[in-house]
Amino acid sequence: MKVIQVGPYPPPMGGISVHIKRIKFYLEKQNIDCIIYNELNFSSHKEGIYSINGYKSLVFRLLTLKADIFHFHTTNKMLRLLLSVYKFSGKKVILTIHGESLNKQLENSNLFLRFLLINSLKKIDKIICVNSKNTEQLYKLGFKKKQLITIPAYIHPQENRSDFQRIPNEVWEFIKAQEFLICANGNVRFHREKDLYGIDMMIELVHQLNTNNSNVSLIFTVLNVTGQNKEEKAYYKTLKQRIINYGLENKIFLYEAVDTELYPILKHSHLFVRPTNVDGFGVSIAEAIFYNVPSIASDVCKRPEGTILFESRNSRDLYEKVYKIINNYSFYVEEIKKLSNDSQIEELIDVYKEFANKL
Repeated sequence: MKVIQVGPYPPPMGGISVHIKRIKFYLEKQNIDCIIYNELNFSSHKEGIYSINGYKSLVFRLLTLKADIFHFHTTNKMLRLLLSVYKFSGKKVILTIHGESLNKQLENSNLFLRFLLINSLKKIDKIICVNSKNTEQLYKLGFKKKQLITIPAYIHPQENRSDFQRIPNEVWEFIKAQEFLICANGNVRFHREKDLYGIDMMIELVHQLNTNNSNVSLIFTVLNVTGQNKEEKAYYKTLKQRIINYGLENKIFLYEAVDTELYPILKHSHLFVRPTNVDGFGVSIAEAIFYNVPSIASDVCKRPEGTILFESRNSRDLYEKVYKIINNYSFYVEEIKKLSNDSQIEELIDVYKEFANKL
């Protein structure tokens, strides 16, 4: 079987790019050929990774390629509009919808583009949603149930020594010096004029915990710092100043990641928090639970089994949940150990095999 995947591939590391990287690893482990057409800059023809060099050239290139499955992870609207063309050309087409990307595109499109997008997607073979909420939304839009499937994006990490070595020494020194370490990650970005990844909430949380005599620290992995726009840069500067104003320079480390995975840091943390005000699932939560790290997340979507939920943007609720875990830590760790924490790769491969056998 040969699978072509279209989407971002690291570097840089990100939720979707890491997901594709891990799919490729597991497919090749089962002797399934996997070629990547990378929306980012990295390419390695030896490894079967090709940079697309722009969407216009990709659109025509895909028509000439042959594979059993074409699996798209792209959030690019133009490419999604054209997926039915690839289906008409005889290809087996699968799209994974990560997060709220499709909802945003439908909300921001005029009636004509909305019609075209929905009808293009209705013609492809399978749509994979990473959460049941999005699956249900598509069903209400008239998609057939047999076309839809919910498969969370989490795939177990494959530990590699180089992933640990890429983490800077200053990060390891900070981690080793902490009594109780909270981990979080995300971009500096806004959703409906609020801090999407809740960096502001995490700073306030650590400030409040330490004010109340809890010796707690935070490492926040900040992604895509170089890609911040003017507004985001200004906001990021105010967050850094807030840390200084609170005297938390030795308690909060903003790790500006470039090309590193999160799991080495998660493995050495005591608690993971994901305070997003919109989300698709939260792959990093599942990863934390895999390492028996208790995890708290906002209640904006369905979360991995074992996640402790708090009301989105409710700082008091977040504080109370974190405080309870800190003071009953062994109990929560033991509860996590009881979970099955399955990876989703086998279910995805079953989808591939289903359509490959129809050729």
